Amino acid sequence: MFFGLFTPKKKSRIPLFDAKLIKKFHHDHIKLVKSIGDINKALEQGNSHKVKKLLLRLRMEILGHFMEEDIKLYWYLKDYYKDEENANSLVKTFDTSIKMIQKDVIKFLDYYTQDYVPLDMEFQQKFDMMVSKLASRIESEESNLYPLYQK
Repeated sequence: MFFGLFTPKKKSRIPLFDAKLIKKFHHDHIKLVKSIGDINKALEQGNSHKVKKLLLRLRMEILGHFMEEDIKLYWYLKDYYKDEENANSLVKTFDTSIKMIQKDVIKFLDYYTQDYVPLDMEFQQKFDMMVSKLASRIESEESNLYPLYQK
């Protein structure tokens, strides 16, 4: 009879609102853009060893950002807008598209950070394409998705 009063409550899996989260993500984006700029500079200098090191750094930075967005932003937004069809649809669209971008970025970085893989013209073309996708994504997130994050 009284035992129901003492059962532990299930913890919510939805992250709490974090007033500093969007500012942190914006800072992450600035770091990612800087890392990409550093890679381009090393490419111009023909320093393949440095490019590989910078690609590894970019990989670490971007994977951390992807994971944090997934856990702290998308889960929160999906729950917050679960009863608002338009906003929920937008959040789900962003979530689905970032999964495809993540897959492509990880595949690219995993391949080109290997010592034996040359940084040739194919690399440059694929790198430029990846950078273009990321730039477009960052712009879209900051103007369309991040404004949805509220308490």
